[in-house]
Formats: sequence, C-alpha cells, structure tokens
Amino acid sequence: SEALDSLDGRVGVTPYEMAQFEFLFIVVLDHSKHGIPNLESQIVQSPEIFVQAVALAFKRSDEGEDPPEWRIENPEQRAAVVSAAYHLLNQIKKIPGTDENGHIDKEALVSWIEQARQLLHKHARGTIGDQYIGQLLAKAPEDESGMWPCEAVCEAIEKTASSGIGQGFSKSVYNSRGLHWLGKGGEQERELALKYDNLADRLYHDYPYVAVVVKEIAKSYTYEAKCRDTEAGTEKRLRTPVGSW
Repeated sequence: SEALDSLDGRVGVTPYEMAQFEFLFIVVLDHSKHGIPNLESQIVQSPEIFVQAVALAFKRSDEGEDPPEWRIENPEQRAAVVSAAYHLLNQIKKIPGTDENGHIDKEALVSWIEQARQLLHKHARGTIGDQYIGQLLAKAPEDESGMWPCEAVCEAIEKTASSGIGQGFSKSVYNSRGLHWLGKGGEQERELALKYDNLADRLYHDYPYVAVVVKEIAKSYTYEAKCRDTEAGTEKRLRTPVGSW
C-alpha cells in the first residue's frame, strides 16, 4: 500500500500502469489505505475491463470460446488471475459515471451499463454479469436530498429493469450488514425491514421497479426476524428448568 502510494502520480508512471500494479496485488490491497483507485477509474471509463474481469472470474454459460487474449493455459497463473478478478469484482465501489466531485452523470451510467450488458451477453456471461452490476450499484451513495439509491442509480435500474441486476442489488445490500450482535429475537431485523419498507414506499411513485427491488430487501429482513424469534424462543425453552415448565 505504501509503495503504491509513493508511485501514484510519479512522473513516468501512467494511471494504466498503476491499475496493472493494483490488479497484481489486489488480494493484499483489500481494506488497505491505498485501495484500487486507478483500477476503479479504468473500469469507470471502460466497461470492457469490467466485462473482462467477469469473464476471467466465471466460465461461459455456453460452449463457445473466449478471445485468445483471455485464455491462460498455465493452471497456477489461471488460478491466480481468477482469484484477482473475483476480488476486483467484490472490491469495486466507484459507480460508473462518477466525476471528480462525486457527482454521478445518469446518462453516462446508463450508457456504461448498456455497453457492459451487450458485451456480457456476447461473451455468455449475461446472468452473472447482471448480478455484479447490481452489486456495484448497491454501493451508491445518497443524493443531496437524502434519497437512496441516488437518483442516477434509480434511473439506471428502472430503465434496465433487469431481474439479475435487481437480485444482485438486493443481495449485496442484505449481505453488506456483515457481522452484528444478536438482540432479543428479531428486533434488529424488524427495524431494518421497516426501514427498507419505508424507502420502497418513497420510491414507488417514480421508480416502481426499484421499489420492488428494495421491498425484497425488506422481505429478507422480515424472514430473518422470524428466524431469530424462533431461535430465541428455542434457546429460552432450553434454558428453562424442567420443573418450571
């Protein structure tokens, strides 16, 4: 991380070369101070790089062949590249269409998604590619009005109306919760379900498809709340002395 920080911006070192270094060391850069800013910028500018990462990480869904430059014959090298591509897809946080000030141009975002999806379908990665596009869009910030997802991302999801993007989006949001302390039953999960239910209600008028996607997140938490209630009830019964039943 420190070595790449010292190289970044140095005369004679291009952003493309920095992106190559970040890909080479992406596993150890996970959660590092440096991160993968040059690699993210390359992907934001070029949906082809995103598609290549998907192609390196996942096999085709048909019997076709990939371009020669995507094939790696050496098993050890192939395994290393597959791992790096998978890490890349899960580390990307920058939304395509984002400028230097953090503003997302919705037309640029939609164009990026359309180009990426065309290439993904061409190379038989349409389904898995849509899911990773949805996962990336789930990392969108709030807009100035406090709306989430921000307007540009809502516009892009609504226009595409892809079930794969929707699934990737809702799954990513649900999984982003990470580790958490268990409360009494499903109290925490019910609060989250209510939060996403309210968000979906706000979105429904202007973005009905996005609202459905957000509702799925709420349903996931509602289901988890019921599971937590059941677990808590079982644990309570197991701890209750027999004579007090």
